Amino acid sequence: MTPDVIMRELARHDIFPKDAMAAATVQSDVMAPAFIALLDRISRQRSGAMSDDDLMALIPATYLLAQWRETRAYRPLLRLLRRSTRTLDLTLGDAVTESVFRMVAGTFDGDLDPLFESIMDLRADDFARGSMMCSLVVIAQLHPTLRPEIESFIRSFLTRQPKAPEDLLISWADVVADLGLEDMTETVRAVFDKGLIPKDYCDFSHFLGDLEATRAEGGMPASPRYRHGLIEDAIEELSRWYCYSDAYFEKQKALKENPDPRVIPMANFVRNLAPTAGRNDPCPCGSGKKFKKCCLQ
Repeated sequence: MTPDVIMRELARHDIFPKDAMAAATVQSDVMAPAFIALLDRISRQRSGAMSDDDLMALIPATYLLAQWRETRAYRPLLRLLRRSTRTLDLTLGDAVTESVFRMVAGTFDGDLDPLFESIMDLRADDFARGSMMCSLVVIAQLHPTLRPEIESFIRSFLTRQPKAPEDLLISWADVVADLGLEDMTETVRAVFDKGLIPKDYCDFSHFLGDLEATRAEGGMPASPRYRHGLIEDAIEELSRWYCYSDAYFEKQKALKENPDPRVIPMANFVRNLAPTAGRNDPCPCGSGKKFKKCCLQ
């Protein structure tokens, strides 16, 4: 396939573009700049100015950039993640909580400052900020020399942003446990005691359990959200998303509608399955959230 054909195939509404993704990987030296330009364009455009073709191509293109460890995509991706909730719903959908932290870690260019700045951005979506915070756990594992800087950021976070929203505080407490920062136990306890993290999500004992699990793994994060590591095979992963399934395309064909450009990961496909996890267990969909705060709702 030529680059133009690849871009057209990625923008189609009626197929999972695995052939185009495979062809792009063979030509990654040519396609990476085109994909980065796409990501950069969307990160800067008004929502109303974004084309359906660009929106349909964004997820496979960004997944491939992360698979290719394309560091030039790091800053455009962070810029997109600082956009409004409405824009993120349109462009990345559930990927914000499902896989964005792996995209950020996979494209990381070695400079933590843009990531720290994005996490601290009060105007950014809380879930996006939390996902970016989770990317720090992966980066700390991949780049041990940066771990002290990452730990320092997490330790100072509450001082720098004392009125952080609850969804971001949840991610912060999770990251404290995932990094195994035992010296912060009392700081986290105080956050729970003040009710800043809602009890219907989890309580302090769950944090202690997560911290102990990290300790038992020798300091490696034990949370299921990290079990996949970096994105290694974009085709294989996206093939499991409902919006790329034959069943979904058949449904849209019967309705004579094009799929919504907003992507819908596998998580939404399993919401009606019989629950097999306890309320406080990690959600079976793989989002990294507690079951009661995800597919159980």
